[in-house]
Amino acid sequence: MDWHRVLLLWCAACAGWALVGYGRSLAGVTRAQRAVRVWGRIASVKTPAHGDPGTAGIPVVIAFPDPATGREHALPYTAEGGRQLDAVWVGREVAVLHPPGQPQRFQVAYDLADGRHGRAWPHFAVFLLYAGLVTELALRHGYPWALLCAGGPLTVLMVLVLRNEVSLARREAARLAGAVSVPGRVVAVQEATHEDGESQWTSHDPVLTFTTREGTLVTARPRPALADPARAYGRVVTVHYAPDHPEVFTLDLAASRRSRARSVLFVIVSLSLCAATTVAGAVMV
Repeated sequence: MDWHRVLLLWCAACAGWALVGYGRSLAGVTRAQRAVRVWGRIASVKTPAHGDPGTAGIPVVIAFPDPATGREHALPYTAEGGRQLDAVWVGREVAVLHPPGQPQRFQVAYDLADGRHGRAWPHFAVFLLYAGLVTELALRHGYPWALLCAGGPLTVLMVLVLRNEVSLARREAARLAGAVSVPGRVVAVQEATHEDGESQWTSHDPVLTFTTREGTLVTARPRPALADPARAYGRVVTVHYAPDHPEVFTLDLAASRRSRARSVLFVIVSLSLCAATTVAGAVMV
């Protein structure tokens, strides 16, 4: 098999895919650009029953207006393909996106600007194109070139990831700096059975509720899960939440700080490995 020809076809296909995608984005006809974007709110919350199979997020009904007709829709949402909602309450505002004229196919996003340019797939095609070029370079000139050409962009990418991770950690730390503590209770433990062809195991996903000092009832899934989640049903816990953002909460402030530090440390280690790969490639070339 002529691998050089295969890689050439691969790169040509990825380049064509990227060009078509960017062209559609410039023309403003991508699915993301045509999507209707409105603010909605959670109209009702369905607390999962104890022992039920786990679902993606907590089931809710979201009400949102239709700009074309002025009608308000109230539709169920279980996060099958969109943003997972792990902390919900009646009245919580959420960003809603749906295809024109098809409100029943709506999804929840992080904000109204989320992916509005529709360039995710073209960017992915460029990544595949670059991977093909690096592979071709390695086959023709040896692996040091692959180390150099792959490590350089990955180092830049990890710098951006580190910046974002530090920003997220600081934002969460700032929100939890003035955390309010209230009692909560585990109202359900969802169970799901998994198989890998050789073994079978059951996962347990606790769901708890707590009431803010303003009287808002919040239903949430703790992340990470409670210790010994299979026996957590009915357990009373202390919830620390950000006063203006109840979706930002933790059951252990110290553990939350350690988790943020570990996330940042993981990115730093990954950045160091990418930088070392780049340097090694440059030295060997």
